[in-house]
Amino acid sequence: MGRKLKFIKAAAAVIALNSLVIAQDEAVVISAPVSWTTLRTDSLFVTIQADTSRLPKGTIDFKVKRNMNNRASAFFNKSVKVEDYNADIFLGIIRDKYLGGTDFLSIEWNVPGSELSGTVEPFGRAVIEETAKSTVSALKLKDGASITQISDALMGVKSQDIGASKFAAGWNKEGLYILFNPAANVSEMQFAFDAKCGRSAFLSWADRFIVYDANAESVRGVHYRRSVNKNAVQYDEMTWGEAEGLSLSKAENSKLIKAEWHELGLQPFEERNLGFAVFVNEKARKAVLPYPSAAKREIPGTWGELRLEK
Repeated sequence: MGRKLKFIKAAAAVIALNSLVIAQDEAVVISAPVSWTTLRTDSLFVTIQADTSRLPKGTIDFKVKRNMNNRASAFFNKSVKVEDYNADIFLGIIRDKYLGGTDFLSIEWNVPGSELSGTVEPFGRAVIEETAKSTVSALKLKDGASITQISDALMGVKSQDIGASKFAAGWNKEGLYILFNPAANVSEMQFAFDAKCGRSAFLSWADRFIVYDANAESVRGVHYRRSVNKNAVQYDEMTWGEAEGLSLSKAENSKLIKAEWHELGLQPFEERNLGFAVFVNEKARKAVLPYPSAAKREIPGTWGELRLEK
């Protein structure tokens, strides 16, 4: 028992020593913002921990860049004198209310007189504006209801318009239902869901799209793996939805989508809100029609909400 205890103490000492060495090697640590952060205010602060003895001139230089359309441009530069180990440093004002999706901000820092440098990216901004929210009510449906019963129930509620297309939503314990009537010139409709309702600046793995293809008369599920490549965020498309987990039915002149909850990756309950948006491609239009009108597909922070009613 004594030998075992000595071994444990020795191992703990080695771990502690290694941790100390690692900590000492980190002359400058940026703890905020971190990658994929969404700023909620216009003030950009950076939080640092710095070993001031390893700053030859006692300063750190910061360069904030705005990366848009695959090009980087300098936003603002600032040289900061660092006197304490911990510091919250104000770098500047971000005017864009929404900056994210494929565009992002980055911070490059370096310590003058040394080789110490680094980059924090990507991060963006999405302002939560209560008055700008658009909430769609999802009708509470009877559990075990047939497709026909569900279609009839949703035909009786007020639909939402996107151009000449319409849609309505409902739910029960089996799944989420979207009844929609695409206009004759529609080639595609996409229904977007943010289960966490995080209103972030970037799409995440959890965000789900249901894509209706008018030519194939079919639906498929899409979500994305994200990464940063040079001056842009890239989203690699992945699929979701198997067998009956995501299906399309005809309902008179309308279509009915059923998405089971496990496929959407969330648990339903009354009065739950989901981030929600719809994007319509019409053959004669170059631009996509969004719902709500200010929604941008790759920025969930601009989407509206879907409310699971009682």
